[in-house]
Amino acid sequence: MGTTHIRQRVVFSAAAGLILIPGSLLHARAAENAEEQSFIEASGIESVLEECYETEVKDNLNLYLVPTEEGEYLNMAFSDTGEEDYTYIRSAPDENSDWVGKLYQDSAAQVLEYLDGWTRIRSGEAEGYVPADALLTGNDAEDRAEEYENNTVTVTACVLNVRDGQGTDAGILTQITEGQEYEVTGDPVEGWYPVNVDGVEGWVSGKYVEADSSFSYGETKEEEEERIREEEEREALEAAGVPVSSSGVSGQDVISYACQFVGNPYVWGGTSLTDGADCSGFTQSVYAHFGISLPRTTSEMVHAGYAVSFEEAQPGDMIFYGDGGHVGLYMGDGNIVNALNSRKGICICSATYTNIYAVRRVL
Repeated sequence: MGTTHIRQRVVFSAAAGLILIPGSLLHARAAENAEEQSFIEASGIESVLEECYETEVKDNLNLYLVPTEEGEYLNMAFSDTGEEDYTYIRSAPDENSDWVGKLYQDSAAQVLEYLDGWTRIRSGEAEGYVPADALLTGNDAEDRAEEYENNTVTVTACVLNVRDGQGTDAGILTQITEGQEYEVTGDPVEGWYPVNVDGVEGWVSGKYVEADSSFSYGETKEEEEERIREEEEREALEAAGVPVSSSGVSGQDVISYACQFVGNPYVWGGTSLTDGADCSGFTQSVYAHFGISLPRTTSEMVHAGYAVSFEEAQPGDMIFYGDGGHVGLYMGDGNIVNALNSRKGICICSATYTNIYAVRRVL
């Protein structure tokens, strides 16, 4: 997920004789033309500062004047929910008001307004009020910002080995494919990043990934309801033995989509599910529909994902034949859907119509 850092500035204008603070506008006496005095009297400065303190602008200064090189934390705050997993984001600065979202203990937020004991924030799509003591702001936010950063890597190679150590001599644990994103679990070592791939701890080369840092945000009540619904659906599918990827795509989703094109033509070198595809083009295009990138040829595709036995095969797995020169998608019940040849086109046939070379799973 890309992260947008909202940036604001405090502008000190000696020429205009103004101090501009977000949400406040304080005027100091200044010269308006060359004939008048060209400096601000000390008494004027004192009155400005006194008014700042009287209106409690001093409470905001630490937030807006955080001295960072890039200025990215100028109006950012981070959650400080203590032992609680979250604090409610409410529709009004009142504990009895309806809650509209949740700010979790690892979340970042944009500060919109300070009130007595409350702070109005925006975190992700959720906007509302949280208790002021549930936030870290200003210098505290800057000092602890790294604790809230999510470090990830996105695969840029068609297929990337995940190894049990740093270096190409280390053993291969599994493989990941282009476009997949994984959390970095520690500090990089000599250009290698530690990652967790579906419970497998390993290392990937920094040459073939793009590293990024972002923040987590709160969620609205509606987003939470949708997330819980998807998690329940995922658990039900897994309980039924249907493979589900981390993106929420199940193997049965892949097969249901692929079978729509049964009867369409086989075209050597083609990738069109309607106008014609060969076996690898068909498989590649089906998975591309779900945002999963696969290599173009079977010789490369046979290394994607990780190996399983035919006895373990589940819907959505890729089954390779001969010496890896043909591929089909396992449907379950001993069948595959594939772009077989120019005579039969895209069709369904037995998964054991000829010798199986390999079975690979990418979900």
